[in-house]
Amino acid sequence: MLCEAMSRKVVHPQHTVITVSPLSRLPKLIQDRIPGLTVINFSIPGELYRDSPDYPKLAKLINESAADIILTYPHVLDNLVQHGLCCDSIKWFQSTSAGAEELFHAFPKPPDHMVFTRMGEGFGGFMAEYVLGQIISREHYFPQMAEYQRQKVWSRSKFIQKRSLASLTIGVLGTGAIGIKIAEASKAFGMTVKGLAKTMKESIMPHFDVILQNQDLPKFLAGCDYVCSVLPSTVETKGMLSGDVLKACKEKKTIFINVGRGDVIDEASVFKALNMGWIGGAILDAIDREPLPADSPLWTHPDVVITPHISGPVTTDKIAKVFDSNYKKFLKGEEMDYVVDWQRKY
Repeated sequence: MLCEAMSRKVVHPQHTVITVSPLSRLPKLIQDRIPGLTVINFSIPGELYRDSPDYPKLAKLINESAADIILTYPHVLDNLVQHGLCCDSIKWFQSTSAGAEELFHAFPKPPDHMVFTRMGEGFGGFMAEYVLGQIISREHYFPQMAEYQRQKVWSRSKFIQKRSLASLTIGVLGTGAIGIKIAEASKAFGMTVKGLAKTMKESIMPHFDVILQNQDLPKFLAGCDYVCSVLPSTVETKGMLSGDVLKACKEKKTIFINVGRGDVIDEASVFKALNMGWIGGAILDAIDREPLPADSPLWTHPDVVITPHISGPVTTDKIAKVFDSNYKKFLKGEEMDYVVDWQRKY
């Protein structure tokens, strides 16, 4: 863990920000955008889990600083609070990710003196590329071709019967900014795009052919070749696809993709849907247990693709941009962007 303080010619020295991040360029980018802001950076490994011995030491160092702003991941803030971080002097927490679940563990009720904001942009493009890349890979048999190459096999017969994406329907669970990006990319390949939303949208959504509401979930699932969840973790979405819900996919043997939050469906329900033949495969970037234990049967299931929750990384530049924009609003006392809603849990 590396600590370094950065400050340039004082312009508005009334605030000090703590950054806790593996992103080495982040402190300098913030300084370039906001000259005069004191930045105290704690560099951490890319993976810092609850049992790390660094948390108590890090909490103590932050307590001893004059910081009133913290910029880090929600799970890091949660762990810092559990290991003694005092937030009495902290006025604003800016998350470096979109999810907010760990904040509700750290603060069952939001402190009156703090505002919490999250990343609300910057990953939709990456996630759309991931989803379409996985679909193209599957429909064009890229994994099987790679295996044939390893075996030095020249055979075309298995790969002749391809499906054009223009003949397929994708259903997107979640019609916010990320869902719209995925819908737009899918439309570019001629796919029919269905959306599932909690409430009907007042504005026209040009990249969706049809929008259904949550109560129409079975109908929504039944007509899709691919179903992609981008849903956040909320009271309404937890377990939304668990149990026998995916039985509605059995006619088309839908491929399930999850790039949202893992708790939309439990691991056992995914395994059951696969083994019962309700779905034809699962592409899982988010799983209800992360990291996925080595003894999980999903690792070796032939119809499962697992990636380590990396479909939508937020770039360092985008974090700095969002922080800069929100900092200006913070100074003026204006409503900030992407404020975490404790009622919606997002």
